[in-house]
Amino acid sequence: MNKKYIRNKLLVFIVACICLFVIRSYFFSLGKVDGESMYPTLNDHDYVLLNKVSYKIGEPKRFDIIMFTLPDNSVLIKRVIGLPGEILEYKNNHLYVNGRIVKESFLKEETEDFETMSIPDGEIFVMGDNRDHSTDSRVFGTLPISHILGEASFKIWPITGL
Repeated sequence: MNKKYIRNKLLVFIVACICLFVIRSYFFSLGKVDGESMYPTLNDHDYVLLNKVSYKIGEPKRFDIIMFTLPDNSVLIKRVIGLPGEILEYKNNHLYVNGRIVKESFLKEETEDFETMSIPDGEIFVMGDNRDHSTDSRVFGTLPISHILGEASFKIWPITGL
């Protein structure tokens, strides 16, 4: 092999590594589910593809599944239930947003009632799908949108839809 061939292969390898670094840092990354709080939608040890761009160009939407950090640097994955400026309430196993019932078709169990709460601007309210086994906004309060790492676009492993 000549030096030019080796140099070209090395250059291709370096450019590929730089591209992967940029894509992983700014556009997409993998997230691992730790725990049963999102069951049955996601299971413990599932891997999801995180879209890091969606909230740089848009806002979170109700029922998006997101990965985020808490002030103690722990990383969690939950579902967006309430958006900035909304008033939330759980009563008689129904979610009320600004006084209107919103159906949560993904739930398989009842949800404990909680007091009416207002969500501050720039923050969201998140909950796990497995409500009895979820540490979420009912415990740690609303979450600043700036703490979102990305939207879980789809499940990578095991291979199924989200």
